[in-house]
Amino acid sequence: MPRGPPLACFFDGACRGNQFARKGPMWVAYVIGDEEHVHEIPDLPTDRGPQRSNNIAEYRALILLLRRLRELAAARPRDRYVVSGDSQLVVYQMAGRYRVRDAKLLPLHAEAKGLARGLPVTFRWIPREQNRAGHLLE
Repeated sequence: MPRGPPLACFFDGACRGNQFARKGPMWVAYVIGDEEHVHEIPDLPTDRGPQRSNNIAEYRALILLLRRLRELAAARPRDRYVVSGDSQLVVYQMAGRYRVRDAKLLPLHAEAKGLARGLPVTFRWIPREQNRAGHLLE
């Protein structure tokens, strides 16, 4: 028996400046239904020192979203979750259309895939203007 309509979810991440300029913190946002979350996150620790990029921020946003979805699914399972983001790279890597080639993204991708495993989740790329999480970072 269906447990309700798919739950619409959105994620986005932003890194002000680039990883070398270090002009500002990384921020992540995610939306699950009516829930809205925005967090400042630290640089990613790596063997080469702390790293930051928009792609790291995007993955970190997705990971936080998937962690929260697992909590919600334990309390109230759904038939399907539709997770949308404007990062073509992250969405297509999660959907298996693109390979992960950047070494610093490999552990983030693996963590996100592990969190998604067992959840009835579909990943969907959307244009930036349709990303509800992206509007929280503006």
